[in-house]
Amino acid sequence: MNKHYTSVKAFSVMEAVFSMVIIAIVIGLVFVVFSILSERMIDFKNQNQFVADLNRLTYVVNKDIFENEKMMVNEEEIIFNGYQGKEIKYNYSEEFTIRIKEEFIDTFKIPLRDLIIDTIKNKNERVVYQRLKLNIEVNKQPMKLNFFKKVYPNQLIEAEK
Repeated sequence: MNKHYTSVKAFSVMEAVFSMVIIAIVIGLVFVVFSILSERMIDFKNQNQFVADLNRLTYVVNKDIFENEKMMVNEEEIIFNGYQGKEIKYNYSEEFTIRIKEEFIDTFKIPLRDLIIDTIKNKNERVVYQRLKLNIEVNKQPMKLNFFKKVYPNQLIEAEK
């Protein structure tokens, strides 16, 4: 009796083990690269978070100054009174500044140390501005932001009454 054997082409055990080792090395390298890149992306986001918050804060404060009639300061908040009677408040603490407009609340991770509202005039004293000075902390260094709102003659007359 003749036994007839048929052979099928396949990988040997050594070839399969060798390819699995190479795949494991490639996956390990990809994981290390991914970990490093994701860590750098998180660092980049954290570094730019303050700049983004500062840009948003200066934009909305300028917008609120321009679009509202009055600007006042209470103990720990700035209040803008609108022409239609609506109110916008900025509350601040040592870690956050919070803007409240009706039902919308916006949080800025900007440490606001103090703020001052005063009145300044131009050289010939014909134009009067309210100045809002915000003292913030940037990388543990003090920084001052100044915003200006023109005071119109009818508002000056109302204030004198």
